[in-house]
Amino acid sequence: MMKRKFFALCTALALCAGLLAGCGGSSSASSAPAASSAPASSASSAAGDAAGARAGEENGAPSLDAAVDTLLAANPISNQFEIAAMNIEYDFMLAAEDVASYKGVKSNDNGDAGLVLVIQPAAGKAEAICEALETYKQDQVAFYGNYAEFGQAQANVQNAIISGSDSLVVMLIASNECTSDAAALSAAVDSVMNAQ
Repeated sequence: MMKRKFFALCTALALCAGLLAGCGGSSSASSAPAASSAPASSASSAAGDAAGARAGEENGAPSLDAAVDTLLAANPISNQFEIAAMNIEYDFMLAAEDVASYKGVKSNDNGDAGLVLVIQPAAGKAEAICEALETYKQDQVAFYGNYAEFGQAQANVQNAIISGSDSLVVMLIASNECTSDAAALSAAVDSVMNAQ
């Protein structure tokens, strides 16, 4: 969790430094209004935007909203942390060119592995994405296995649902706060996959 925050902070700082360096050398009056008319954004969205240019659409792809909403209704995630392009590449180890768009959230609570992630794969890349998500799952099982107090999170990760088709890949890890049973979570994933 701290690692992700550190990478987000470093990325945001690098973007700010690049913006300052880019603005310092220009005396053109036409570039000033464009810079001042840009909407303000948070450091995390700036980091996501920069990496999102490499990984297709950034988190929040509108075409995936309904799928994420369906999964969150079955698996409410507490203290949500939006998955950014940086997470797609460095946490899930997905190649940027394999991901056309994505949307997801995970729990930012210590010891809660809750996750909802929906990915639109690039053509022919669904299987590679599923394999990378399976590796992420195994890494998380090993991580949570190091802490006796995170036994619930480890069990939730072990029971993660990964489902894929040519047009959509879904990963769902039950939140510790989730009151739904495994059958309800599987039904939600099936509903999303059948809607494609």
